[in-house]
Amino acid sequence: MSITVDPAQLDAYAVQLERNAELFIDPFRAYCRAHCAHTDGMTGLLALAKPAVDLACDSTAGLFASGERNLFQVATNLRAAATDYRAGDEAAAERIWLTGPRDHPPQGYVDSDDDRHAGDFRDPFVPHLTPPAERDEMAKTIAETREHLGVIDHWLSKFAAFTLSEDVLPPLIGDWDTLRENADGYASLASRDGVQVLRANLAYGMDSLSAGWDSAAAAQFAYTIRDRWLPAIDALQHLLEMHREAFEWMAQQAENTLHAVVLALDFVKFWIIEKALRILKLIGSVLGLGKVWTEITELVSGVLRVWHEITALFEMLKLTFRGLVQSVEFGAAEVRVIDDLWFAPGGNRFDPIMVG
Repeated sequence: MSITVDPAQLDAYAVQLERNAELFIDPFRAYCRAHCAHTDGMTGLLALAKPAVDLACDSTAGLFASGERNLFQVATNLRAAATDYRAGDEAAAERIWLTGPRDHPPQGYVDSDDDRHAGDFRDPFVPHLTPPAERDEMAKTIAETREHLGVIDHWLSKFAAFTLSEDVLPPLIGDWDTLRENADGYASLASRDGVQVLRANLAYGMDSLSAGWDSAAAAQFAYTIRDRWLPAIDALQHLLEMHREAFEWMAQQAENTLHAVVLALDFVKFWIIEKALRILKLIGSVLGLGKVWTEITELVSGVLRVWHEITALFEMLKLTFRGLVQSVEFGAAEVRVIDDLWFAPGGNRFDPIMVG
């Protein structure tokens, strides 16, 4: 068996692998913890989204830790192969990648490169993650809701024994913009300046290594990187996009609901003002006193009717929150698949006894 290998290049790529493995922890995991897990302002109905936020962040952070650990193991194995090559025991070095892996390359697999650049193990790209901008779109909607309720409660307090604010506002209290801020955090992680940096750097280093290592073991190692790790990073990017879409979708559903509530309250506000003025006019008229109770009854029943509609909107929003949790739970299941099938393949380890 003919073997072409430059152990120094194996060591150099191992260094690059270790350098990129560290990116999983800093900045990726650190960024996820800092910018994809905002729950401080999640009160009222928004509290139902907390489990989804926590689960998405925890499972993603765990996946980053797994990626760091296993990529370091790949680098360790590559260093061991370089050491054995230097010792002149080529057969033992070959067995590191030919006997240890669970999955071998398909029959006839050849590591082909269109752009070889021997000896160049720099990282052509570095992560550039920007913190999500603070949002205030939903805050404006909540402020408008409070304004409408203030007018409505003013007139209700004059003619009825209840107000709407104490029922409408508690579910709406909270920082609804955190949903989009968390979505923006996942979008940054999934971008070309996020985890795709890992893919580009690993592929670039593999192009360099393939120019100085040609053997059956080299083909096995290339398979581990090109057909396991690079698709794994693509799957990771897809998972981050799933989280982005889930939180963005939930934010849009919440925005639609809050706008519907505002429209309903806006209608009630003008209707109740008109009704109140009519009641006041009847009170000032001796002939109209008999109709006052009828008008007040209509005012109360009209407000209650709208309140029931708002309650129905809240119930629908609760259902969409449950859908969000289910979506993130599905993503967490995908995390386990990626972790089992990609970041912890048999090719990341070998039995030292087999090395010889």
